[in-house]
Amino acid sequence: MKRLFAVVALIGLAGCQGVSSYFPGSKVVKIDGVEYSVRPLSSKNSWQAALNHPTGASLLIIDPNIYAGNVRAMEAATGCTVLRETVQNSDNFTIAAVDCSKKP
Repeated sequence: MKRLFAVVALIGLAGCQGVSSYFPGSKVVKIDGVEYSVRPLSSKNSWQAALNHPTGASLLIIDPNIYAGNVRAMEAATGCTVLRETVQNSDNFTIAAVDCSKKP
């Protein structure tokens, strides 16, 4: 049910506007020509990243390449290094903490 809710929510968000327009404080970065939305979370130095314009296929199929792009997008948006041991991937979203004392 949780997965179905996420798919339905993302389909609604995947219209003309990017996902970033629904989250104040989001940054949009391009990685290899693909737009990612990166936003800070309430926990200190924690961020979430996902495709800014998810398509039908990316809503239904878990793609490890999206997870890798999410991590690169977080590093590009923050200028900090993602702490690999904190990475949590789910439904093509990634949540992770960053260390700003280390640069990517």
